[in-house]
Amino acid sequence: MVLKELFRQDEGVFSLSSDARISDTAALMQREKIGCVVIVDGETVVGIITDRDIALGVALGAATPDSFVSEVMSTDVKTVSDSMSLFDVTRYFRTVNFKRLPVVDDKMRLVGIVSTDDVMAMLSREMFDTCSALESKLGHMV
Repeated sequence: MVLKELFRQDEGVFSLSSDARISDTAALMQREKIGCVVIVDGETVVGIITDRDIALGVALGAATPDSFVSEVMSTDVKTVSDSMSLFDVTRYFRTVNFKRLPVVDDKMRLVGIVSTDDVMAMLSREMFDTCSALESKLGHMV
C-alpha cells in the first residue's frame, strides 16, 4: 500500500509561514497538542519547527518569543512522497535522523505529516491483518 492510503489526512497538518512568531507557533502547538509545525512558502515546504527547536532557541538566547520562526526552524527538511510504500517510508526513516517527515504530493505540495510512531502503528495494523488472513487459511492461531 502507498502512504496516501494509509496515513490520516483527515487530521490535517499544521503549517505556518516563516514570518510567524515563535509565541504564536508555541500557542498553536499547545492548543492542538502537536510537537511540530511545517513551515511553508505558499504550498512549498521550506522548514519545520519543533517544540524542541523553540525550547532550545529561547532557552539558549538564540531567539525570543517575539522572534520569527525562521530564526530557529530547521531548513534542511526531508520529505516523503504520498506515493511511497509504507516499507519505503520505513526504510527512509532509517536513513534520516528525524522523527517526523512532511508528506508531499506529486506537485510537491504539503498534504500531511508522518511520524515514526505513525509508521509503527501502520506496520502493526498491517501485521495484524496479515496474521488474521493467515489464521483462516491455517486453521489455528498465528
